[in-house]
Amino acid sequence: MTDYKVRIINGNTGTAAKTRALVESGNGQQRWTTVGVSTNILEASYQAVVQGLEYGLLLHFQAEKALKI
Repeated sequence: MTDYKVRIINGNTGTAAKTRALVESGNGQQRWTTVGVSTNILEASYQAVVQGLEYGLLLHFQAEKALKI
C-alpha cells in the first residue's frame, strides 16, 4: 500500500453517509488504485485493501505464466 484516502459521500445524510476508501498499491513496477464503499469506514477500507491484494496477486501470476510460455 502506497497511499490511502477516505472521502465521505453525501455527508448531509449523517450517519447514513457512505464512505469511499481509495487504496493505492504497487509492486515496484506498476501501481493500481482500488475502491471500497460502505456506510462503515472499516468495511470500505477492508474492501479496498482486499481488492488491491487480489489484483496484485493476479498481476504476479499473469507475469509468472507469461514467463513460462
